[in-house]
Amino acid sequence: MSVIEEEVKVRKVVLDPRISLTMIGRFVVASERGKLGIIKKCKYPSDFVPGYHELARKLVSETLTGNFRGDYDLYFDEFKRKAKEYRVAALQYSKEKVGYKNNFYSAEGLDGVVAMEGLLTPLFDEYTYYSNLSQKKSAIMLNSVRVGSMADMLLFDQYGLDHIGFLKFNFSKTKFPAEETAVKLKVLKTFYEGKNIVLNAKDCILVDVTARRIYTLDELADAGKMLNKSTILIRDNWALI
Repeated sequence: MSVIEEEVKVRKVVLDPRISLTMIGRFVVASERGKLGIIKKCKYPSDFVPGYHELARKLVSETLTGNFRGDYDLYFDEFKRKAKEYRVAALQYSKEKVGYKNNFYSAEGLDGVVAMEGLLTPLFDEYTYYSNLSQKKSAIMLNSVRVGSMADMLLFDQYGLDHIGFLKFNFSKTKFPAEETAVKLKVLKTFYEGKNIVLNAKDCILVDVTARRIYTLDELADAGKMLNKSTILIRDNWALI
């Protein structure tokens, strides 16, 4: 008698409501059907995390922590050099592979940062920069929903003494709608308020590399109501999906 062994793939299920910072931003601007799709993806997540722009995100964060004063050409020369390096590395893979996309899209992201030199340079004089990319588990709890809250960089004053803000980059292929940007900034500010750190709205910054724009929370409509409504909807539908 033969024994047939059948491999059963176990589907990962997240029991308690949880959503990433990226997804909460997409959630607030999605259609009703799209919102339910996002909840489903968060409850039954894939093990695959591509991170197509993470090489660029890591490089920019690490470079800015050098905190050079007045030598900002060194930053942009490094971004140009690494963009060329990433393009060469991308050729080692077929276009369908993650290795290609990670390198190619990161090169495009760095090109975008270089194109924003005139907009970014004034920010370099204003703050001392520290990378925050190791804090991947940072989150807030709102209406029983855990929302990811990792900024890319922490902004301190010129002397590096007082924590006064944060910075987040958008390297994605699409420009952020204003509502998405506002909600992401609101989530991050709420996280630091929970740690009793007082931040000015103007020092809560999102750099949309794709749109070549710099947003601050004080420029955008208050996102508190959108965030509250969204987390309630996620909470109430989590068990139903």
